[in-house]
Amino acid sequence: MTDHHAPRARRILAAAALAATLATTLAACSPDAVTVDRPLVQSDHRQSISLGIEDVADPDQDWDAVRQRLDEANANMVTLAAGRVEFTAFDWSAHPDAAAEAGRDHLAHAINETARGPDDEPRLVDLLIDALIPSWIKQDPTVAGVRADGSRSRYFPSATALHDGPVGERYLELLEELARRYQPDQITFTEFKFDDETYGDDDAALYREMTGAQDWPRLPDGSIDEDAPEIAAWRSQVVADFLERAGAVLDDVAAETGKRTDLAMDALIDWDNPDVGRPDAGLSYPLLARHADRVVLWVYLGIGNHTSDDVEPLTAALARSDLPTDKLTLSVGLWDHGTPKDSISPQVMADAARAARTNGITSVNVTPYTLMTAEHWSALSEVWTRLPPTSSSESPSTTPSAESP
Repeated sequence: MTDHHAPRARRILAAAALAATLATTLAACSPDAVTVDRPLVQSDHRQSISLGIEDVADPDQDWDAVRQRLDEANANMVTLAAGRVEFTAFDWSAHPDAAAEAGRDHLAHAINETARGPDDEPRLVDLLIDALIPSWIKQDPTVAGVRADGSRSRYFPSATALHDGPVGERYLELLEELARRYQPDQITFTEFKFDDETYGDDDAALYREMTGAQDWPRLPDGSIDEDAPEIAAWRSQVVADFLERAGAVLDDVAAETGKRTDLAMDALIDWDNPDVGRPDAGLSYPLLARHADRVVLWVYLGIGNHTSDDVEPLTAALARSDLPTDKLTLSVGLWDHGTPKDSISPQVMADAARAARTNGITSVNVTPYTLMTAEHWSALSEVWTRLPPTSSSESPSTTPSAESP
């Protein structure tokens, strides 16, 4: 499979380096515990911008400039990277070693800075969990996925570590912490997929247990048939089972807070069969749509051989399928490592964002903030010409706050 996780991996490493540099100066900062009580925000139409961990965890971030960009682009939703289970944008008391900076809640501060738009209009807030675990795997290789040749993944957990093991449990722990602490409108898992690394002994046992099969599907030469639909269906069921547990966690939090955060999943696109998704990666669209509140499709034109002209046929195919288009978000990614600026052009981005909102799709995201130039913002403002209205379920009694050193 294509290495789609490299851009985010580099951003996490950059943010970690930044945090290490600042740790000494900020060690004396000890802010009060953050208490968040915010309303759930809703909108029938969503225009969202994603800020990565390098934006959220940057103590020198110019939030006035961020707000101005969001306002000018008529964004009524913001996606904020919360980090990984091994590197978080807040001080996680249960796992203090994971904090980007001890004693600092960058995430609460980012919510406080971006959750309101022009004229104090509420914005939807989406918190993003990156599922990659390179540091954990380095410390404990047994949680890593294993390829058919016996080599271990550097980034992805095994199906067993996710389905029955410590990695899945830690994901759920982070999910609960975010839902309870910040009460966001949505929490999205990204990079939550299988990358042909589910062939360890533990995963073979899980496959037999879940499917009733005696062995992997095999080719005439005796090697594992890695393209077998049975393996794809099993991987997708592993992901669906996790989403079922995640939804139950959010239900439990909602029973206490009265606010049910939506559960969303990022997903790769099969451009030839868009209604199916990528079951080989564990991302069967029908199963995702059944077990998650929203599915976010990666319209990453610069990663793969696709253009903005391919986007409207994609939405048309989705509309013809049995998938609920009101539960789909199309996320236009700017990455393109084949260009001098590592991003698609402003015009291509604008054309893709315009085409994404066709055939019943009402939710479009553009990512990442760091690759948006002045020309990108200008082009986007010509596509998103008005601010979609939002409504809030109740008035918050307090707002997120983060102390400064």
